[in-house]
Amino acid sequence: MATTKALERETKRACREEHGRNKFRGALWGSNSELKLRREERDQSRVDSLILKDELEVCLRSKRSLSQRLCETETSMLAIVRKYQEELNLSTAHEHKVADEYARVYVEKEARG
Repeated sequence: MATTKALERETKRACREEHGRNKFRGALWGSNSELKLRREERDQSRVDSLILKDELEVCLRSKRSLSQRLCETETSMLAIVRKYQEELNLSTAHEHKVADEYARVYVEKEARG
């Protein structure tokens, strides 16, 4: 009987130890899974960061290119405006000259007749 009780106690102790080891293994597995998930998230974050960095560089190059094209367009536009301003000034001067000539001719015509 004493051997049976000792055997039962030893069996219970062995079961508790096995249960403790299994519990510890489960905790390690859970921690390992969590670390693996965090590592994957970190790696994905790095990839996303590199993608965003590349997109930012592309946007900056595009912005510089557009800025340069805008400057060129503005220069061309200002040249066109100056050209038409000069033509308008010449046209206005010609209009005044024609009006003066018409007035002179009209005065001469009135004086003759």
